Amino acid sequence: MKLSEPTHQKQRAPQYSTTSKMLLVVFATSLLLANVLLLQQTRALSQNFNNEQKQATWFLFQLSKELSELVGEARRVDENVLNIEGAELQYELAWSRFDLLISSNEAYTFFSRNNMHQYFIDLFEEFQGLEAQLVEARTGDSQAAAQFYRSTQTLYLSLVDFVNQNFRLSSKVYEAQKGETQRLMQAQYMLFATFVLSILSLTYFFYRESHFHRKLALSDPLTHLGNRNALFINLNELTQEKRPFSLWILDLNGFKSVNDTHGHQVGDTVLREIARRLKSMALNDFTVYRMGGDEFAVILEGEHVDEEGVREHINAVFDAPILNSDNVATLSTSMGLAQYPKDSNNVDFLISIADKRMYKMKFQR
Repeated sequence: MKLSEPTHQKQRAPQYSTTSKMLLVVFATSLLLANVLLLQQTRALSQNFNNEQKQATWFLFQLSKELSELVGEARRVDENVLNIEGAELQYELAWSRFDLLISSNEAYTFFSRNNMHQYFIDLFEEFQGLEAQLVEARTGDSQAAAQFYRSTQTLYLSLVDFVNQNFRLSSKVYEAQKGETQRLMQAQYMLFATFVLSILSLTYFFYRESHFHRKLALSDPLTHLGNRNALFINLNELTQEKRPFSLWILDLNGFKSVNDTHGHQVGDTVLREIARRLKSMALNDFTVYRMGGDEFAVILEGEHVDEEGVREHINAVFDAPILNSDNVATLSTSMGLAQYPKDSNNVDFLISIADKRMYKMKFQR
């Protein structure tokens, strides 16, 4: 007989609130944006550094070239003071290169970042001191010409030594750039790892929640057996895979009087005890379901069914009285059997056949 569902305790859902999940989504999104911004910053930093380095290197190359030519002109002056005009012209060119290197924004930024700018200011002041020697050499002073040559050579070698020290791959400049890039990359890796962990956490939370809701949709909350939906899913799987089975539908006799006499709480206890006993039957490859109210179903897999043996196991469930404190509930069951594929290949027909046979037994009591 069909009764309205007894009252029962609600199953507890996993403790993942909507707020917590939204916060985790926001956190993961923020980490993703932070990764993108950090990547852009790393690229921009590298590009800016390379551009500044190219500009500074070009100015430095031009200065080195002009100083090298100035050394050559100074040697000619040392050999013959009449060659002074070429040296004066080259001195002016070198002066302009110094001015460009020191005043250029790109070169200034690059050299300032690497603590080089002061060196070029000092070198330029030293270069400006050569002008007095050049003026004296113009008067025909051979000693001034020789001093001018030695001074320009010393200044040029100082620049060459500076370039060799600071612009090779193992220099402090490149090490500083490498260190800054590595720090940014490490920060990016850490952010990305945290982002991946957040995504995995989100995936896990949603999976657990989805698993819970699926389990809730396929479970009877009172007895924790599979419900009617789970029964149909199992039946369809078995028929699709063409695996023989027998379907038993059980309807309790006397359960309405238990509800009417003792109340729904006692009725709930009775249903839970019957579910426990049915699951404990000494049968192979069987599954128990609660279809609703006081109706249960048992699927027993296998082609050959010991019908009488199964009936004895099911009836044995109701042999002992079901106790609840001082209340004693004595029940029995009516049952109907349908076999696949013997009786039908259709799930709905199988349930209908088993249901009719169950009611036939009930009315014969």
